[in-house]
Amino acid sequence: MFKAFYKRNKKFFKKYDSIITNNTVLIEGLVIAPVIVGANTFLNGLILAISFMVITFLTVFISSFIPKSIPYTIRVIMYTLIASLIFIPTAIILDKTFPEQIYKVGIFLPLMVTNSLIVTKSETRFFRESKIHMFLDLLNHTIGFFAVIIIVGAIRETLGNNTFMGNPVNIPFKLSILMLPYGGFVLVGFLSALIHKFNSYLKSPIKKEE
Repeated sequence: MFKAFYKRNKKFFKKYDSIITNNTVLIEGLVIAPVIVGANTFLNGLILAISFMVITFLTVFISSFIPKSIPYTIRVIMYTLIASLIFIPTAIILDKTFPEQIYKVGIFLPLMVTNSLIVTKSETRFFRESKIHMFLDLLNHTIGFFAVIIIVGAIRETLGNNTFMGNPVNIPFKLSILMLPYGGFVLVGFLSALIHKFNSYLKSPIKKEE
């Protein structure tokens, strides 16, 4: 049923594929380190998700006005400088909103300044689109990352530490390995496999009963 609906409206879904079917993390493998290492609790994931969305969206949007006549190397340096300027107020606001919590994500918060989505997609994809399409495409990419890191953080904290936002959760087992980078890697790999399976389902022929 859903597959038939998807195929009939494939052009529409294609505009938003960066959220699920072509997810930034699970399919493209971009900005994966903060998810695997940094997002071992829900709040850590939330902080990294917010910082990623704000820094990436504003950096790419502002950078899109930089003239293409400027040499590529200089443009990349300018992208980083813009991201750095955006990072400062973002970190201050996050620190006020989540006191002491931003220090628990370690180096992954400032690393959002040079995240791989800005570096790899700005020149090859975003800046080749019209401003409206770039706005929507960029929004979809950031939403896709936001969803994945929040889900990963929540699962790891709940099953790995038996807490949620620091509050105890009554679960009869604890998978402490999920709190380690290895556990994050395995979980992301599992979620990636699910999305690949879902994509295969959407691409497969429709059976008569469907």
